[in-house]
Amino acid sequence: MTNDNQKDGFSRRGIFGAVAGAAAVPLITNAVQGQGRGGVGGSPAANAPLSPTGAGVPLDSQAIVGNQGGGGPIRVLFISSYHPFDRENLFRMLDRFGTDITWCHVEHPAAERFFDPALAEDFDVYLFYDAFAGRKIVTGPDGRRQTTYPPPSAKLQADLKRLLTNGDKGFVMFHHALASWCHSWPAGVNGSNAYVEMMGGAADWGLDLANLRGVTYPRSGYRQGTEQRVTVVDRNHPVTAGVDDYDIVDETYLCPIFEDSVHPLLRTSFQPTADKFAHAPNGSNVGAGHPPGSNLVGWVKTAENTPVVYIQHGHDNNAWSNPHFQRLMLNAIKWAASPESKSWAKANAKRIFV
Repeated sequence: MTNDNQKDGFSRRGIFGAVAGAAAVPLITNAVQGQGRGGVGGSPAANAPLSPTGAGVPLDSQAIVGNQGGGGPIRVLFISSYHPFDRENLFRMLDRFGTDITWCHVEHPAAERFFDPALAEDFDVYLFYDAFAGRKIVTGPDGRRQTTYPPPSAKLQADLKRLLTNGDKGFVMFHHALASWCHSWPAGVNGSNAYVEMMGGAADWGLDLANLRGVTYPRSGYRQGTEQRVTVVDRNHPVTAGVDDYDIVDETYLCPIFEDSVHPLLRTSFQPTADKFAHAPNGSNVGAGHPPGSNLVGWVKTAENTPVVYIQHGHDNNAWSNPHFQRLMLNAIKWAASPESKSWAKANAKRIFV
């Protein structure tokens, strides 16, 4: 299915034109324009009642769930990398928001082109689901594969700093986005990894995390299929509007989270300690000796002049089909795009980059 209709320059043709002449990059997908709400689905109504949990069952691939790419006024760039995920069901969730957002998808390293403020003009919100951005896997002459973490280019550093300092875009991050640029982004104003400080935490399930506020953390823990009761700790924030305490079955993490730099929104009943991540059911992992973690699973913060939202949920369709998670995600996108979030971020600016 293709559609070359344009809306404010936000189209497949416009996006590919923006990166013409750059190095070869992975495919950018799903810039299709919708013409209205699809047969079923649609974004959650503001005050509609929510069921306790999502069904978590695979969706019928023939079902119509909104128009591909949406047709709403908020222009969203969805960014992923490296970590595999069930694209069909996650993309269907985004399509459900199609009366509010128009979205397209780009993978690393192509995504890094769009940190250039000139190429950011076509978007209002950057939605991050990327893991291990910055990682390079190279096959040597002997056929062996080697993983390296080279530092970001000077241009990428300058572009991201300028984008965040401009403060005219919103950043929404969820789930394994905490695992990007955790090893090689240069230190910021407090001597710690500046990209990590932008996010408010970090995770890596294969390597130790070094130089995070002067501490080296053992590799992070993950625990899949974890039943949790989530408490909304700030019911007055626009991101949690219409969301009561809820149950969810999702992967959870044991990793460093810097609570002193964020405004808390959500806490889970699951207390992340190393013993609960060792040989747990449904898949788990943790580095030996990891200190107890935070049960904070949702927050907002500022990075330079930019509003940032992080929600830890989102491993698979158990989360994506949960109406509470859907409402949180749509609320986060709408708030991050709003003039109110930009005003709040500029009034509470947090210097991150040197």
